[in-house]
Amino acid sequence: MKTVLISIKAKWWKLILSGKKSVEIRKTAPAEIEFPFRAVVYVPKTGIVGAFDCEGVTRTNLYDCLAERSCLTVEQISKYGAGGKVCGWLIKKDSPIEFDNPFPVETSGQARPPQSWQYIPNYRANLVSYSFDNENYGCTFENTAEALKDAAADLKSWAPYYQVDGKKIYVGACEFFQPCLSASAYDAVESVICQADDEGFGEWADDYLSDVTKEQYQELEEQLDAVFNAWIEKNGLHAGFYKINSYSEYLFDKAEGEFVTPEIYYSRRANKIFSGKERTE
Repeated sequence: MKTVLISIKAKWWKLILSGKKSVEIRKTAPAEIEFPFRAVVYVPKTGIVGAFDCEGVTRTNLYDCLAERSCLTVEQISKYGAGGKVCGWLIKKDSPIEFDNPFPVETSGQARPPQSWQYIPNYRANLVSYSFDNENYGCTFENTAEALKDAAADLKSWAPYYQVDGKKIYVGACEFFQPCLSASAYDAVESVICQADDEGFGEWADDYLSDVTKEQYQELEEQLDAVFNAWIEKNGLHAGFYKINSYSEYLFDKAEGEFVTPEIYYSRRANKIFSGKERTE
């Protein structure tokens, strides 16, 4: 699925999350792209906060068809579009999702946020995974809430055979392997020098590339890295493996059928004990 980074004000993002706003108005839209495509949301002065799937784009100057679903008035759309056609990005139902926390715009591979929108590489900075033993992690999820929901469904299938109340899981942020060609410039230059020697240029090649400066090596490294990662992106060769360097613990509340923080779990147990709904040993 293709991905774009789109700048949206906080008030509009809240309406998108609530489901009240199902059309985002823009002057332009991605061309030659398959639907649905993913829109990663950047909120000014906050960061990258979530995403939604765009299932289509309608280009029209019939503003009354867009007004209600975009949470704008016909007059507002007309002023924005200067009387011409605008693009209505159709937000797929139930696709908007909020990340656990805001991420810097640099995690999208961009130095600064777009004024409207721009293409970006596949975005994975928000992904999390869970494990029952803090060793074997599996599927990835958009946020912790999704991971906990899946873990609860998994654990409930054990219920007839195992005691699951108080079962602990670990949820951590996925840090995917990111290829980096730092220091590769030296190898590239050395390879070219060896090539000249292998092809029989002899002493004429003795000083070839011997005066390359530190700044020139750094420039070459940056360009090699950019080209290599563009190749990765174009061919969909992203690493699917990751490591978990930090995690949070959650306990299963069997009565409520959900995973919660240890603080909530033990608070609920204490309340049940004090109310006489649960006996202590």
